[in-house]
Amino acid sequence: MKLGSLSLFRQDTRPAHAVRRRASPSRLSHALRIHGTGQLTALLCVIVLSTQIDAQAALAAWWLALTASQAVLLLMAHPPNGWQGLAPLRDPLLRHYFSAASALIGGGTWGTLPLVVPSDAPALALATQYAVLGGVTLAGASILSGSRTAFAVFITATLLPLFIQTLADPPSGLPHGSLLLGLFVLFALTLNSLLHSSHRSVVRRRANGASQIEAQQLMLDNTREAVVLTHGHRIQRWNRNFSDVMRLAHHGAGDHSLRRCLADRSDWRRHARAALEAFGRGTTYHGVTRLRRRDGSDFWAEISGRRVGTNTRPVQAVWVAADISNRLLEDAREALAHKQLRALLEQGSDWYWQTDCEHRLMHIVHHGSGDDQRLCRNVGRTWWQFPRSDCSPGLSSEQLREIFEGRQRFRDLRVTVPDGMRPPLHLHLSGTPRLDDHGAFAGYHGTAIDVTERIRSEERIHHLAYHDHLTGLPNRRLLSDRLGQAIAQARRSRERVGIILLDVDDFKRINDLAGHATGDQILMEIADRLRHTVRTCDSVARLEGDAFVILLPGLDQLQHAEQVAAKVLAALHEPVQRPLPRSPLGASMGIALFPEDADTAAGLLDMADMRMQRAKRRGGQRIEG
Repeated sequence: MKLGSLSLFRQDTRPAHAVRRRASPSRLSHALRIHGTGQLTALLCVIVLSTQIDAQAALAAWWLALTASQAVLLLMAHPPNGWQGLAPLRDPLLRHYFSAASALIGGGTWGTLPLVVPSDAPALALATQYAVLGGVTLAGASILSGSRTAFAVFITATLLPLFIQTLADPPSGLPHGSLLLGLFVLFALTLNSLLHSSHRSVVRRRANGASQIEAQQLMLDNTREAVVLTHGHRIQRWNRNFSDVMRLAHHGAGDHSLRRCLADRSDWRRHARAALEAFGRGTTYHGVTRLRRRDGSDFWAEISGRRVGTNTRPVQAVWVAADISNRLLEDAREALAHKQLRALLEQGSDWYWQTDCEHRLMHIVHHGSGDDQRLCRNVGRTWWQFPRSDCSPGLSSEQLREIFEGRQRFRDLRVTVPDGMRPPLHLHLSGTPRLDDHGAFAGYHGTAIDVTERIRSEERIHHLAYHDHLTGLPNRRLLSDRLGQAIAQARRSRERVGIILLDVDDFKRINDLAGHATGDQILMEIADRLRHTVRTCDSVARLEGDAFVILLPGLDQLQHAEQVAAKVLAALHEPVQRPLPRSPLGASMGIALFPEDADTAAGLLDMADMRMQRAKRRGGQRIEG
């Protein structure tokens, strides 16, 4: 703010429409004087002409028409309250047409005078006619100096009938009247042009001065801050915002002391001393204090002061104050929201993490109890460098990298973090991109939830669903799945698939003699022997009770399956310590091949079971294929 604009501080700042309303009576008075002069001129003209010509009725009609037209023009220019629609003066184009129409109405009414006065009228009547119309024309040149177009319309409507009459039937005493009338028209137009130029210059100067003052005042009154000019401790000038903020009347204040504006007197002394020191150094003073309004309410404000001049005594200064109560309230709300959000994050997640713009982990905060450093030891790595869990929704490390590099939001991505010799750490990640103050990408931030125990529980449930709880071997469900896959692979590669269905001989007798606990021990022993007997590509499953199945994928011929069955039978014949010392085990086996015996998993199992039952009927300890 320039110090030269201080003179524009006003306590009485009326809006522009109030000024226009105050100026309206003067314009109305001016219009009434013009129309009154015109009426007086017309009345004198009628009186003089009524003694010279015998057309009193026509003169009366002309005078009434002139009076009515002037009344209409007066109402159009200054309509009463509620008739504002008659004066379309706000739009410049409408105002231009309105002025031309008014000039046409007024000039046309005066121009009908030659129709009343005949061309052979006495000289006094003709002279009166010329004098009246010439005077009206010259008066119009002055009155309509603001618009050359309006005056051109007015002079045409006023003098055209007289010009035509003079040209068609020249008066005997003035044979060259039309030429003189034309010269008079040129003179009137020239006079109007000069008056128009002078009027434009005056209007332009006034408009420039008024607009400059109004613009400067608007600049002060429309600033956000309250601005005051002080002389010592006294307030000399202030802008409208100071009145609004302090809740004062715009026309002035009861107490002009700056000290009264501060809520705390001790605060006033502190700010006054600090301000005088800053003014002495030639710098601007800044501070935050509580101000008190006229109604007694307080508010926080940020103030700044600058000294005006260097040799003024007492010190003259410009003070600017901004109400920061809402800003302080918003800051407090943001701090509370941040605190609540942090508490919510601590309750809803185990870690908060941030990455840099290269997606490297740079900041990790653990929310749980204790000092868990398992994830913190991986600072500097990217998330896609960790092994992915098999239970993740089909995302590979490359796909996870594409998500980060594509700067997409994500939720509940499962990542497995290695933890040295201990079991790995399973996490669910949620993240969103971070932007800096300029809107540029600054990395990711998000939360991580420890789902290790849940994953382990799911894995245990999954294992129990597909494995036998006693031996740990695959159960019938998993066997059916693997057998179906083996058959599908064999169809593509034109190979054979073999299964061996094994049932322990006289296992019921073992349970009856030694008990079910011993029987379970023997079943676990059988399962262990079967696992160590078959190939690594083969699968051993327990169907139910003492029935086991060996899946042999990729066989070349039946003899290979028989060799495996003989090897298994020999392994089972090794004695066990229970139920009797050196007690051997016997088993009956049935072999089925794909595609010779059946082309489906169920068909192979049925064929192997039928052959195993035949081996039992033949005394057991046999292999049927």
